[in-house]
Amino acid sequence: MNNTSSESTTKVYIAPLQGFTDYTFRAAFTSLFGSPEAAFSPFINAHEPEQRMYRDVLPERNVGYKLIPQILGNDPQKMALVLIELEQMGYKEVNLNLGCPHPMVTKRTMGAGLLPFPEKIETILNELVTNTDCQISVKMRLGLNSIDDWKAILPVVNKYSLSEVIIHARTAAQMYKGDTNVNAFIDIASQLKHPICFNGNIFTLEQFQELSTKMPYVNRWMVGRGLLANPLLINEIHTGIKSSDYDIRASISKLHEQLIYLNSLRLSGSSHVFNRVKPYWEYFAQSFKGMEKGLKKIKKTYSLDGYQIACNEMFR
Repeated sequence: MNNTSSESTTKVYIAPLQGFTDYTFRAAFTSLFGSPEAAFSPFINAHEPEQRMYRDVLPERNVGYKLIPQILGNDPQKMALVLIELEQMGYKEVNLNLGCPHPMVTKRTMGAGLLPFPEKIETILNELVTNTDCQISVKMRLGLNSIDDWKAILPVVNKYSLSEVIIHARTAAQMYKGDTNVNAFIDIASQLKHPICFNGNIFTLEQFQELSTKMPYVNRWMVGRGLLANPLLINEIHTGIKSSDYDIRASISKLHEQLIYLNSLRLSGSSHVFNRVKPYWEYFAQSFKGMEKGLKKIKKTYSLDGYQIACNEMFR
């Protein structure tokens, strides 16, 4: 095991969530709550490398925090071309996506769909590592359908010089359901030669502290859905102080206001802003327990004006 306990500082990363943690969210979040140790971009599909695919990672749109772009694909040469493009933008580190669980991705043998094929993963890593000066990190699940896929992948991953390996401790088949498999993560940590990061199901300070106590050698953590439900979660992890329900809801109100403002600057028309911001309530709602009536009002809105009125009632 690569023991990272000598690095005393706890590092907390923002996870890549397709449709949610884009540059607008990252700008809104960091302007209000400060910069995380790093944020990972939602994946760039190497099989659709039009210039529009790079809009989210343009350096001028990602100022004030460390962004690590993520690449998805299964063709080593096409992925290498994307990596070169990112390197020319000035990026020093890129993340390889071996974790996306969505069937439309995995059926194309991308993301977690690569996990049953360690030989393909080795071909990709060999291409990326040998053709760039960028650091490469990997984000992966335990397996596609089998919880044991990782066992054949680890020897491959250990062959290459990687900056870190981020483990979402579920299979792709689980999607985001059920518990994370902490015991499997511990087994991986005991055999991995690289720094390791835990990802999956960290929604509260208590959950983080329980995991941290069980795995004191881990000092890198990634939060995604939990951060959308509680924008103060990273601060809680760093300070060890639990936020009140009032403060969490107030932080969501501020983040929501900033999301509307920043999206209104880049999108044409109120309907586009409405359709972009409303889905965040899938996660915001978790911090508004007992307020189902107000949540139902938000769900039933069909215009930005009506939506903002319903949201303002929730935030009073």
